Amino acid sequence: MKILSLSTLAVLAASTLSLQAETPRYGVQGLVNIPLGDLKTYVDNNPGIGIGVQGTFDLGDGHMLRPRVDYGLYQQVNLATAKQKASFLSLGGDYLYFIAGKPEGLYFTAGLSAVRWTFQYEDPSKNLTNDTTKFGISAGIGYQWNYNLGTEVRWLHSSVSSGFKADSLQAAVTFRF
Repeated sequence: MKILSLSTLAVLAASTLSLQAETPRYGVQGLVNIPLGDLKTYVDNNPGIGIGVQGTFDLGDGHMLRPRVDYGLYQQVNLATAKQKASFLSLGGDYLYFIAGKPEGLYFTAGLSAVRWTFQYEDPSKNLTNDTTKFGISAGIGYQWNYNLGTEVRWLHSSVSSGFKADSLQAAVTFRF
């Protein structure tokens, strides 16, 4: 139910913004996810890969909003007699502020998201899958090289449970149409 509410809110926000902002632009991004904290231990320090889609709404004077959907997958870890892996699906939105006052060059970003985590554990006697949806926050810095190509580094924090933090450092290359 929470995902549906967040999805509805994101669609309404995007619709409202499209009436006020310049024509939205859409794009894709490739991600490399470097696990931190408890997630790092779970995936045995293996980086993950991901892909995302996004829309950008230029509000003028260097302010931009970006709704996005990201999917990431961490490599399977083979333990002595078991295997485990992790993945996530994130629906969120970011605020971007461009230093130059227009959508080019250096920018800072901060965002909120709903993150659907999936953890799988398999050994000869059992096969467990744990799915949970949690709140996520992110902050980062990026550079828009030209009209279409940009790069970004952001920190993502999401608590899976009171004793498990699924933090990561994400490096992204974005291509906007």
